Amino acid sequence: MRKFTTTYYKLSSNGKFLEGNGFRLAFISDLHNMEFGPDNTVLKAVIDEAAPDLVIIGGDQIVAKPGENLDPGLSFAERLAEEYQVIYGCGNHEYRLKLYPEQYGDLYEKLRERLKKAGICYLENETADLTISGCPVRIYGYAMDRTYYNRFYRGPLPVSELTDHLGKPDPARYGILLAHHPAYLSSYASYGADLTLSGHYHGGVVGLGAHRGLVTPDFRLFSKNCRGLFLTGGTCQIISAGTGEHTIPVRIWNRRELIITDIGKP
Repeated sequence: MRKFTTTYYKLSSNGKFLEGNGFRLAFISDLHNMEFGPDNTVLKAVIDEAAPDLVIIGGDQIVAKPGENLDPGLSFAERLAEEYQVIYGCGNHEYRLKLYPEQYGDLYEKLRERLKKAGICYLENETADLTISGCPVRIYGYAMDRTYYNRFYRGPLPVSELTDHLGKPDPARYGILLAHHPAYLSSYASYGADLTLSGHYHGGVVGLGAHRGLVTPDFRLFSKNCRGLFLTGGTCQIISAGTGEHTIPVRIWNRRELIITDIGKP
């Protein structure tokens, strides 16, 4: 419960730039205000050792509870931004702050203010064009409607939900889609970004093999996509087991996870 593992992936550039001219990203999801060492010094040291060109936060960096302090999740993001370019995608906890101001007061505005002051790019149904080590990249930050987060929703996610909010992927840039909820793999693949980064499932609480978990936050039992790398045609999805949790503070055979991914690097 107090440890995390670092998972490394190596992916092709899909022809978007010359192989060997790639970049490295660190992906953190579902921290939920967890700390590894005082002020997350242990987690920060592992990221520093990996020396990424970009840090992506996949959402749920904080915990949405009435009166909850946004620290230490945001403080850690701010410290990362002192040394790295940081992109922050919207998770269901950030979305909840915005959706229910009668419960959370001005916490959403405080979150946005702190991220802006730190120079962190927060993507809520927005895109960002970057050039990383000479590689053209577009990041698509999808903020999913609460319908699709419903614990008992089992319907589809129309691809038009993505195109309406984000436009179509730019074929000239390596596309990274930040989509916090991992269940809609087929829709993300049809959308066509080269890489989709997801979290939300916390590894399924109890790990049952490489990808399967016991139960997800939307009450799917024995889901086959609780963590890991999934390839669909020319696209891929990485699902993080997360670095924290909430509500169910248990992990069995399911270590917390930091992800380091090399794209197009030798």
